Amino acid sequence: MRVEDITAFVEYASKVVRAMSIAMSRPDVDTGPTPNEVIFKKDNLKILHYLPVKKDLCPTPVLVTYALVNKPYILDLQADRSVVQAMLNAGLDVYLIDWGSPGPTDKYLTLEDYLNIYYDRCTDAVLDLTGTEQVTMLGYCMGGTMAAMYTILHQEKVKNLVCMASQFDFHQGHGFLNRWAMYLDVDKIVDSYGNVPAEFLNTAFLLLDPIRNFYLKYLQMIDLVEDKEGLNNFLRMEKWINDGIPVAGETYREFIKYGYQENRLVKKTWKIAGQVMDLSRITIPVLNLVATKDTIIPPESSLALKGHIGSKDYTVMTLDAGHIGLSVSRKAHRELWPKACQWIVDHSQ
Repeated sequence: MRVEDITAFVEYASKVVRAMSIAMSRPDVDTGPTPNEVIFKKDNLKILHYLPVKKDLCPTPVLVTYALVNKPYILDLQADRSVVQAMLNAGLDVYLIDWGSPGPTDKYLTLEDYLNIYYDRCTDAVLDLTGTEQVTMLGYCMGGTMAAMYTILHQEKVKNLVCMASQFDFHQGHGFLNRWAMYLDVDKIVDSYGNVPAEFLNTAFLLLDPIRNFYLKYLQMIDLVEDKEGLNNFLRMEKWINDGIPVAGETYREFIKYGYQENRLVKKTWKIAGQVMDLSRITIPVLNLVATKDTIIPPESSLALKGHIGSKDYTVMTLDAGHIGLSVSRKAHRELWPKACQWIVDHSQ
């Protein structure tokens, strides 16, 4: 064996050892860098108001909601890949719902509780603070489905609806999550756990792409040990992925059973507070942001919204990226978010 080969092997082995040490120790990294203040609290949730960076703000505030799974700082992971920062730079007034972590007694919370109590009070809090009559709703993942449902219930408070990698027709596409959820004994899970644990949920998401999530990304990490910026980017994603929260049991039961298994949303058989969740009742402007390589929410499920929505002002923007890449990839912030923010600005006057 040549000396050069031995040297290269030793250097690579050293990188492997360092990468393993970092992976095992999981050093903390900063996330959510955009300055904000808490303007409302109720039970476990709070609303963050991000401090504007421009003097002349668009008159319609933006209320952002993520899913009830994981924490919402994926939308503000780091300064140069932050959806929140992109909107602030466009002159938007941005508010974000942090749902918090449900406690043992919250296992009885239903989707109706989240929409008609928590979501509605958050909306009212933003309207009261800003002195406006309507907000732009931006929902990511499950948050987009919830935002659409809230709009059906309270459209008078919503000026625009922006859905981001959101599920509508749960039987469209061939995602593994959709197939797995179809046969999930959700009653047994909720009756056993109460609130569905973060570990259970996280494992399910990781198994959607096991080779990448359990092997390939750590090979990538080996090449990052000498790249401080790249390594910190990697560690921020790892922190968020493993920073899960449980989901209220009854809400999880309802979303899996009525959504994934029975597809009630597009069948118009899903009722909240006695009202049918009929997407055709949404007549306000709608922007649908879709990731074409999404393994969590099949793009077909998101794109199906066009056939059910009642709005005549309906726009689709797609990106060749995955579910998380839609918010944190360089490509998204180069190609998608400038256009998406401009759409929101144009519809906020």
